[in-house]
Parts: sequence; C-alpha cells; structure tokens
Amino acid sequence: MSKQTERVYLIDGSSYIYRAYFAIRHLSNSRGEATNAIYGFTNMLLTLLREEQPDRVAVIFDAKGPTFRKKLYPEYKANRSAMPEDLVPQIPVIKEIVRAFKLPALELSGYEADDIIATLAKRYAEQGLDITIVTGDKDLMQIVGERVRLLDTMKRKVSGRDEVIERFGVPPEQVLEILGLAGDSSDNIPGVPGIGEKTASSLIQEFGSIENLLANIDQVKGKKRQENLHQFSAQARLSRQLAELIYDLEIDVSLDELALVEPDRDALELLFTRLEFPKLLKEFANQSLQNSEAGDYQSVLTEEALDSLLEKLKTAGRFAIDTETTSLVAVQAELVGLSFAIQADHGWYVPVGHSYLGVPQQLSKELVLEKLRPLLEDSRYKKIGQNIKYDALVLRNAGIELAGVDIDTMVLSYVTHPQSKSHGLDALAVEHLHHQTIPYTEMTGRGKKQICFSEVEVEKAVRYAAEDADITWRLAEKLLP
Repeated sequence: MSKQTERVYLIDGSSYIYRAYFAIRHLSNSRGEATNAIYGFTNMLLTLLREEQPDRVAVIFDAKGPTFRKKLYPEYKANRSAMPEDLVPQIPVIKEIVRAFKLPALELSGYEADDIIATLAKRYAEQGLDITIVTGDKDLMQIVGERVRLLDTMKRKVSGRDEVIERFGVPPEQVLEILGLAGDSSDNIPGVPGIGEKTASSLIQEFGSIENLLANIDQVKGKKRQENLHQFSAQARLSRQLAELIYDLEIDVSLDELALVEPDRDALELLFTRLEFPKLLKEFANQSLQNSEAGDYQSVLTEEALDSLLEKLKTAGRFAIDTETTSLVAVQAELVGLSFAIQADHGWYVPVGHSYLGVPQQLSKELVLEKLRPLLEDSRYKKIGQNIKYDALVLRNAGIELAGVDIDTMVLSYVTHPQSKSHGLDALAVEHLHHQTIPYTEMTGRGKKQICFSEVEVEKAVRYAAEDADITWRLAEKLLP
C-alpha cells in the first residue's frame, strides 16, 4: 500500500463492541449500570487512533431490525444467541461516545455493517486512498485489494492479498466462491453438505467459480460430491448471494466528515462523568477542569505561622490531614511535611524534612511535632484523611499517636461507591469533584531521574501537598450522605 496517500480507517464497530464486552466482564457504575462494553470499546478505539494515527476514520455499526439477507433466507443467523441483556443499553452510549469524538457512526436499516464498509472501501479506493478495515471478520477478506487491507487489532495481524491467499488458497476475488460452497456456520449460511472450506478451496482453484463448477459437475471427483452439488446447487447459489457484500449503497457521508478533529469535550465530560470513568474524564474533560492553581495554599515556615495554623485547626475542631514522606512503606517512611485543610480551596503545608541546595529555612521536625501533639492526640478534634491508616503509622513512628480519626475518604468511597474502579485520591477527585490533581511524578520525575519528595523544592511541594489535604476535605463533604 502507498505510504504517500491519505489513510482511511473503517472500523467494524459491531465487532469491536462484542470483543470489548467479552474482554471485560462485570464492570458497572455506582448506579449498577453495566459499562464494561462501553469502557472496553472506548479504550480500543483510543488505542487504535494513537497507534495507527489514521488521517480519516468512520465507525460502522449493524442497524436494528432484519436485513435483506434475512428476507432471502429466514434462517440466516438464526443460530445466534440473543444479545446479552446487559449489553443492549450500552450500544446507544457507545454510539454517543463515537459521535462525541466527532467520528461518523454509520448504520443503514436493512443492511449490515459489512455492506457499508464494502461500499465505502470501494468508493475511497477508487479515489486513490489507502483503506484499512479494522475487523476480525473473515468475510471481509473478499474486498481486500491493492488499496484495501484488513487489520485485526486483537491478533495484531494485517491481511493483504498474500495473507488472503494464505488463508483461503485463493485470491480475494474468489473468497466469495468459497464462502458460498463451504457456507459459514457463524452466520448459518448452509453451503453444500459435505464440502468444507478446504475442499471448497480445491474446487475453486480448479473451476474458478461456483457457476463454472455447477456447469461441470461431471468433472468433479467423487460420486457423493457430484450428487450433493446436483441436489444443493440452488443452495450453493443462495449461500453465495448471502455471503456477497453490497458495494453500491447510498451512504450519505463525505470524506471531509471522516477527518479527525478536536472532540466535543463537553459531551465527553458529561458521558464519562455519568459512566464514572475517572481516567478518561481526566484526559478528555473540558479545559475548564479545575486544578490546584485555583486553591489558596500556604507554606508554614515560621513558628508564628505555625501557632496561627494551630489556632485555626483548634477553632475548626475538625480538619483534613495528610503527610508527605520518603517512602510508600509507612514503617520505613521519614516525615517530610504535613498538610492541613479546614475548608475547600484552602490548605497549609508544614515542611520539616526537605533537603537540597538552597532549601529555605524550615521549622525543626521536633518543634512542629511537639506543638502539634496535643491537637493530634486529642480525640475531641476530628481528623479526616485519605488512607489515613498510613498517616497514623507515619506519625506513630515519629512518636505521635493519632486520635480522633473521623473519616477515611478512601474507605468512605468504597462504602458509598463500591463499583468505582479506583478509590485513589486522584481518581476520586476527577470522579466526584471534577478536579485534576497534580501528578506525583510532576513533583519527583520518573525513572532513573526520579528524586525523593524530600528533594522537591518547598515552593512546588506546597501546591502538591496542600492540594492533597484540600481534596481530602472536599471529598469528605461530597461523599458523606
């Protein structure tokens, strides 16, 4: 295929839906609505767009209701089970998501997705474009050509003319003849009894087509096979007709409509919020998604400022607390700082263990802990935390027994929203507060260049640490009944 022309990707949406549904099971939102197929489909679509980087894309679906093939042969696809009940309501949502990504979601009553794909592939190939059909359906191998190929993303396999010949023993233009003779059990296309795909391949290689074969039955080896071809000749022709795709449908879509453009972030935001897909919401929400820049976060670097903070915490009687440390393992962690919040969009960070060239003067850890001890060890003052068990262990190692734990927002989320995929602070912030938190790696980097939090500049750490306390406070208010 040419690498100089525009690449059009036609996605077999119906095939994608079923693959997504069976790949991810038992996923639903907090309202009990099944979301597994929606989530799987969306991620498969995004992976395709990122990895393949097509120029133009359309997603094609089977329409509701019978097709012309069902009228030709009432038993067509009669062997298939009904669509799973929990998949049915997910289909319209999947189409909404496709449209929100500003991609055409095409279907046509009376016809199958394969017919639309065949029509568009032929149309655009004749215009000199390179076409990739994203599907796992072998029936579509009949339309492979110089500018048309198949891509099975699950198997990571591309099928061009050579691969079709390897698969069927004949070139793409003769695949239809094999499907007519051998039938297709998945679609309940009968074919000719006693002739499987391998035999059909040999016969078509020898006779070229079903019509030529039927005109020369006397040259076929095997009396029983000859009898079957005589007896089921009409069935062979019908089977071929059922397997044959339509190339001249009137599909009202222009090539310009297939161009990749900026998605409708407002629509995606609403969808991913309702579906409770925090990672996708974080990625595609409108740019109005809040972040920590909107918060009033202060560092506490003097004893006077610390005393002022203590008075505010005592007056409030209830506050969110979070610790910053050198390790995720509490018993190994050294305290680097503590953050607090008593209202939304406000927070304080008390650094005690930052160490780098040019670090500002910090209060000593011993002084801070001694001043905080009466407050932290007094159960009358209620504490809120995210996975607060970790913070309690860190403080215990530092000589303080945290008392008065009122709410753990991670546990609260698990109780009130058990279907959520994640109960981590970042995911909860997006899901419930429409807030994008600062990634930890933005502070410390990653890989070989990653630094310890104690090496993060205090000025940067304030925004990250105080945000954690602020978000924890806001989550408690949001999640409490």
